[in-house]
Amino acid sequence: MSSWDQEDLELLAGIARRDSDALLRLYRKYNGRVFSLLYRILDDRSAAEEVLQDTFYRLWDRSHLYQAEKGQLISWLLTVARNLALDHKRKESRRIDANVFPSGEESGGIDPETLPELVSLEDPDLSRTIQSVMGQLPPDQKAVIELAYFEGLTHQELSERLGQSLGTVKTRIRLGLSKLRKAMRDYGKVRML
Repeated sequence: MSSWDQEDLELLAGIARRDSDALLRLYRKYNGRVFSLLYRILDDRSAAEEVLQDTFYRLWDRSHLYQAEKGQLISWLLTVARNLALDHKRKESRRIDANVFPSGEESGGIDPETLPELVSLEDPDLSRTIQSVMGQLPPDQKAVIELAYFEGLTHQELSERLGQSLGTVKTRIRLGLSKLRKAMRDYGKVRML
């Protein structure tokens, strides 16, 4: 375990004891990366700031849900932030049109646990590797992965938006993710299930 991870675990232990200084230290350490992802998803500074606060409140309120054996704290924070941002977008879209999501529509898109973080990673070399692989993906594979990850679109929504069959969308996601996983494995960062 790196000293970086050990520091995070110590700060999480402080949060469990309701030490607000520990939360502040984690906030200062990670708020830039989390905000970067939120702003990319929401494209609204005010909304991104609001969801950023919600993300760190979630850390304060539910830090016990983080499991160190499943990955780094920043990965958990980015997943929480992404989910909160997508929830925010859905709430906003419901205000505009209450019938955006017909009943019975599948609710899940791509599992965020299967995607690498596509924003600032602790390891700049890994970040460059992922950006390079994303840049080398065929445009159709890159588009479906980015839409699924940053906009939270389901397979069905991707199919409709892109005018492609559901099978084509699923295949492009599978192929693109496979290339990303291989690049990460080659880099030595993927934990096998």
